[in-house]
Amino acid sequence: MQKSYIPNLAELQMLGELNYRRLGKLVRGYEEESAWHFTIHTNGQQSRLSLELTEETRFTAQLTLTFSPEIAIKLPFSSDLIMTVRLYHDVGIAEITDGHRHYQGVYPYPNDDMHHRDEKFRLNQQLADLLELCLKHGHRMYDLPDFQLA
Repeated sequence: MQKSYIPNLAELQMLGELNYRRLGKLVRGYEEESAWHFTIHTNGQQSRLSLELTEETRFTAQLTLTFSPEIAIKLPFSSDLIMTVRLYHDVGIAEITDGHRHYQGVYPYPNDDMHHRDEKFRLNQQLADLLELCLKHGHRMYDLPDFQLA
């Protein structure tokens, strides 16, 4: 008989706290904006990471994170990665949601939705990896002034 998966709540909470701090570093100095765009150069590849504030209340905020190649690749499917991130300001935690519900800590396996047993942890680790990539190799994209030719 297979041993049941038990989530490590302390590890999941630590990951959420670190992701909250990573997001804070990315927007530092530009907190009044509602969208932040970064270009990332790694191993000869260029990608873009965008954060858009979609909802804000006193204690929470919701962001949409989009990660995509800088140059569009013609594929029969979308290569963009889109995540909804909920920030809890009162406890300093960021976690992945799907916009209207939170992921469960444990899923039975196998399941109809094809979730991993530790889907919540894996998604939040993917968020951590993207934010670290942006912090290490990303550059803020600034709006360029309009040029007029004389």
